[in-house]
Amino acid sequence: MGRRHLGKRDAKDIARERIDGLFALAEQEVHKGSAERSKRYVSLALRIGERHKVRTGYKRTYCPECHSFFAPPINVRVRTGRGSISMTCLACGHISRYPLVQKRR
Repeated sequence: MGRRHLGKRDAKDIARERIDGLFALAEQEVHKGSAERSKRYVSLALRIGERHKVRTGYKRTYCPECHSFFAPPINVRVRTGRGSISMTCLACGHISRYPLVQKRR
């Protein structure tokens, strides 16, 4: 018997499920106090996303430099001001700035 070949759609669906599961595990581990294991889960999820060309959808939940999962009081400082949000990773010191978009009325 030969191996069953998955179609692109099936492989991408499986990749999305695994990415979601790894980010959930990363969140659990960062709250338990295991920052290294949390970083490992985030980096694995990003590699799966790159391999299968799937967007993770977790853009502002991890540090783009050291791949630490952000848990606001534990390892990230969040500040708002002058129309932007700045998130400072307390593990590596990287600052990410995002525009603050206000709702239209």
